[in-house]
Amino acid sequence: MAKSVSTFTGVQLIVMVILRVATGWLILYEGIGRTMNSSGSIASYLSASRGFFSEYFKSLTVHTNLMYALGFVSEWGMLLIGMGLVFGLFTKFFSFSGLVFALIGYLSHPPFLGLNYTPVIQGSYLVVNELFILFFLFLVFILFPTSYVIGLDRLIFGKK
Repeated sequence: MAKSVSTFTGVQLIVMVILRVATGWLILYEGIGRTMNSSGSIASYLSASRGFFSEYFKSLTVHTNLMYALGFVSEWGMLLIGMGLVFGLFTKFFSFSGLVFALIGYLSHPPFLGLNYTPVIQGSYLVVNELFILFFLFLVFILFPTSYVIGLDRLIFGKK
């Protein structure tokens, strides 16, 4: 049976908060990079899709307005998800949003044998990549919302 956040020891809570804040910083900084450097587009990312859902992701790229909207959501969504995790603000909502982002990224670019991506997005992986790990980190943040103990969620919603 899983522990509730209120039954964590001090060290366990500190480690979980550091994990949440570090993940938030990673996502926030990626969002800053995307908003400052618009050279990579969501359309080119989805066009490079491989795997089971590649035709679906590629079909989205012909809709210019959709690509503009997805690019905006991708850039600003990452900023907001990162800030939410760093400050412990609406952590469950932003963790769920991050979980969806990670799932879409993983399904559009699954790290399976025989699927070669050019250019290499980030290293060379087999089944488990950073999106896979982020998916489960976001799930942990939903299940163990440390922001109700250390974060702005505590000020808004009270300690749970």
